[in-house]
This record gives sequence, C-alpha cells and structure tokens, in this order.
Amino acid sequence: MLEAGAKVPDVGASDQDGHNVRLRDFAGRKLVVYFYPKADTPGCTAESQAFRDVKGELTGAGAAIVGVSRDDVAAQKKFAEKYDLNFSLLADTSSAICDAFGVIVEKNMYGKKSVGIQRSTFLIDGTGTVTKVWPRVSVEGHAAAVLEAVRSL
Repeated sequence: MLEAGAKVPDVGASDQDGHNVRLRDFAGRKLVVYFYPKADTPGCTAESQAFRDVKGELTGAGAAIVGVSRDDVAAQKKFAEKYDLNFSLLADTSSAICDAFGVIVEKNMYGKKSVGIQRSTFLIDGTGTVTKVWPRVSVEGHAAAVLEAVRSL
C-alpha cells in the first residue's frame, strides 16, 4: 500500500459518465482518493453518501474527491445516480489504480477467503505526494476525519 511521502502513480480509468480521468488531472489541487469494495452495498453506500455530504466543504478547502472500485462504468453510473453522488467514481475494471495504490488484499470473512479492495483513503497534496493514508477504513466518522485532514493540509 502506498504510504505518506510516496508520489501518486500516473493512473486513471473511466468515470461513471465514460470520461477518462487520470489522477494527474488534479495536479495543483488537494485530492482525496477513496477505494471501496463494491458499488451499492451498505458500507460503500454509507461511505459515499458521507463524502457526498462534505463535498462542498472539501471543495471549499481546495480539494477534489474521487471514488474508485472495480465495478464497471454502468454500475458506477447507477450508483452515482441512485445516491446523487456529486463527484467522479472511477471504474477501475483493469485494477490498474487499485494495484498502483496497493489496496487489493486477501480477505477472510466467516472463514471464506477472497481477494478484493481494502476500504482505504489517500489524501494527496497539490504536488502529487500522498500526505495521509487511512487503511482499513471504518465508515463511521471517516468523511469528517478526512475533511479535518484536508483543512489542515
């Protein structure tokens, strides 16, 4: 997993509207990149709605926000429309972004092992440097903690 001090890799994917978005497109701005396992599941929905609700404050603090999962463009679009998500959701179907950030891990739920996205968030400064990482995110209160970090950057 990328750590604070690392440079953000030049990766991208299509967003929910089919536009190609690269992380370098945000150069000169703070950027919050959050990874979620699957669109329209309870935890991912709660996390995305929390980021939606603080987006205005994030923007006011000079930050953009991008959500990333391995869902396809159609699933991301449906998710964004269903919950009025007001930021880009990247369809990382090739796993290029997930792999670059190191968020694909082996999971063990109820004795069943699988490989998938570890819910994680990265705060990136205007120079493209990771300044803070939240691995294994707990959804409750997370968006507020990210907002505070953005304000102090």
